[in-house]
Amino acid sequence: MSFEEAKQILQMEDNGSTLYDHLASVLLKVITEKPSDAVTSFENLSVGCKEEKVTLPPAPEDSSAATGPVLDWASSTAALFVKPDEAPDGVPAPDLMKDATLYKWAGVSFGDTETYMLNLSLKKFCESLDGGYEAVKFWGKIITRDGDYFVCYGKTPEDPEEMDATKMEGKDGANKYTYFVTKSPSAPWVALPNVTMAQIVTAGKIRRLLTGDLEAAVPSFPPFPGVEKNLLRAMIAQITADTAIAPSGTFEADEDGANIIPAANEDGAPEPKTCEELLEAGNWQHYELRINTLGRCTALPEPEDAEDYEPPEGDGPAGLLESCGDEGEGYTTGWSFRPCPGGQGMTSTSCAKGVSLDWPGAYAVGGGNDFVNIYVGNGLKYAESTYTPPLPSAIIGEWSVPEEEADAEVEPGTFPIEAKDVTTDPTPPAEEGEEDE
Repeated sequence: MSFEEAKQILQMEDNGSTLYDHLASVLLKVITEKPSDAVTSFENLSVGCKEEKVTLPPAPEDSSAATGPVLDWASSTAALFVKPDEAPDGVPAPDLMKDATLYKWAGVSFGDTETYMLNLSLKKFCESLDGGYEAVKFWGKIITRDGDYFVCYGKTPEDPEEMDATKMEGKDGANKYTYFVTKSPSAPWVALPNVTMAQIVTAGKIRRLLTGDLEAAVPSFPPFPGVEKNLLRAMIAQITADTAIAPSGTFEADEDGANIIPAANEDGAPEPKTCEELLEAGNWQHYELRINTLGRCTALPEPEDAEDYEPPEGDGPAGLLESCGDEGEGYTTGWSFRPCPGGQGMTSTSCAKGVSLDWPGAYAVGGGNDFVNIYVGNGLKYAESTYTPPLPSAIIGEWSVPEEEADAEVEPGTFPIEAKDVTTDPTPPAEEGEEDE
């Protein structure tokens, strides 16, 4: 056997390594370390060389199935960074990067990258809106079983066409705002439909986690009149009505006392409150109308042809600018306030953070002339006990004797008797002439 043949045998691979390379490593170790008992410790030197060797896993093969979604995400995300040649006419976009600093004091953060992407997405979306909306604001995030809904909103420009005022409120009530949702900053924003009274009332009686599909059915009892996008809109209406709060004095009622407008003093800005003042619930107030038991913010319109009209129980407009410290009928304080930062780190510029006890995930942060509201949760209200579906309505009564017959005098000893079932053929017998034919 020649030297080359012997070398080829030693260079045969076994699990990515060869005996030739291993012997070379052992001999190099003997030469460099110069052990006194190289013959007796040869096996130990061989084991040490095997342990020191690092075997890298094979490189993964290129897969178009894995790179396809990444390329789609990159192409859709790149559109957010494209600067238009001309300034668009859209509506003012919210400064989410500024509000995010206050969100962090509330313990809410989407991460710097996600927040910046949302800021670009909102800006791009506002550029595409028409002039009917005054401004757009970020509302928060609804957590679902498959992806999450980012929510923003703007004031509804006009009432919907062919609106039934007895079943749905317009822009002066629960549909004051139009809400838009998206599941990703790179995805388009979708407008949610207007909410009806029945949807708000039914949403308050059920507890259901959202699926992440706006067109998904909502199996529940009592039956919900709509699909998931209607349930999402009803959830948002309830949360907004209960958790939209601002420092007292930020808003005031207009001359008619029907709407809320920003308050201003001689300098054009409301008087700011200190952090110590904002730690009291009485120094915060609701700046959105509350929803009554009928699913409305305003009273039902009176019928034109009804002279002696009596409004149903629970109807009536909610009070404007209710204080968070007032425990009115049907409402409780439901807020806990603390300074941020607190303790030894509290300064004159500290913020006050409000945490909703009724709606976990709803926060309000105020400091100086700035305040923000945000909600991050699953859309469910706090429940002290395990949820139990409501019982079905009472069974409808069966047929009974009419009142006229029941009040009639009945002869003594006579009782109504049920007629016997017919057991014979009631068809009359055929005549003789018909049989002959």
